[in-house]
Formats: sequence, C-alpha cells, structure tokens
Amino acid sequence: MNWRALFKPSAKFSIFALIAIGIVIGVAGYFTTQQTLHATSTDAFCMTCHSNHSLRDEVMASAHGGGKSGITVQCQDCHLPHGPVDYLVKKIIVSKDLYGYLTIDGFNTQEWLDENRAEQAKKAMKYFKDTDSANCQHCHTRIYEDQPEDMKKMAKRMHAKNFEKAEDKRKTCVDCHKGVAHVYKR
Repeated sequence: MNWRALFKPSAKFSIFALIAIGIVIGVAGYFTTQQTLHATSTDAFCMTCHSNHSLRDEVMASAHGGGKSGITVQCQDCHLPHGPVDYLVKKIIVSKDLYGYLTIDGFNTQEWLDENRAEQAKKAMKYFKDTDSANCQHCHTRIYEDQPEDMKKMAKRMHAKNFEKAEDKRKTCVDCHKGVAHVYKR
C-alpha cells in the first residue's frame, strides 16, 4: 500500500481535507433535509393543497380544535407518525400526493372532497388500524391506566374491558372513535 496516496489522494487535497469537506456537506445536508421535512409538515403547508376543503373547519369544530383542554391538534399530529424512521418513510410515500394535486382535476375543491371522502376515510382507517392508532396514543398516553377524571363512567368501563382483552383481540382507537376530527363517511 502506498501511504502517500492516503495523505495525498488528489493533487490538491489530502484525505483529511476531503473527509472534513464530506462531513461539512453531510451535516449541512442533514439539517437542510430536516428543515424541509418539518416545513412541509405544518398546517400552513397542508392548507396550500387543502385550502378550499372543509377539513380545517371540521378539526376546529371538533374536540381536537381547542376544546376543554385548549390544545389545537395540528395536521401532522394525526397524519404523520412520530418515530423518526416511520416519519421519513411516510413523508416519502405521501410525496405522491403533490403529483395528485397537480394532475387531479378539481382536487382543491369541496366537491372533490365530498365525492372522495369515503375512499379517503377508508385509507385513513386502514392506516390507523395498521399502526394500532399510534398517533392517537402519542397524545392520549396511558388511556387505559390513567384515565381523565372527567371521562364518563361508561367510557372508563369500555376502555377497561378493552384493556383486559388479549393484545391481539383489543380494539384500536378508531374502531370506536370514528370522525373525531373530520366528518366520517362510509
């Protein structure tokens, strides 16, 4: 092995200079990617394509729109996973929606939403069931063990009975709580 090649792999830069340049470019690329991912996960960004839909008004009129708790749920709280790898995978998958926005005639209209609501609800339900409503449970942590005091007795019993079942027999949040943020249409 030629040790000189290690320290002078090119006529102008040593290997250490190339590694340092690579690290700087890698770090800058990582932070740029993170900023882009988060900027495209804001309500403002979501509303650029859904501006003429009733979706935002539906959320604001629901319990997730700043009800008793005063907390307003953002689009990404429900529609994007919270784990970093799942988040990145989901962002890649939903990037196809931009293509749909550009090519589907009348996408940004209430009429399109009304015509396609059942299909969109079915997709959302599948996502929530496949993930055991992980996005719901991200905010509503320990719903079985640490139930809110203002929860109705019947709801407490229903949650307790569900928790007693074997894990593969339990219902997930959306089995009972359909339409908590958007109008649910079958």
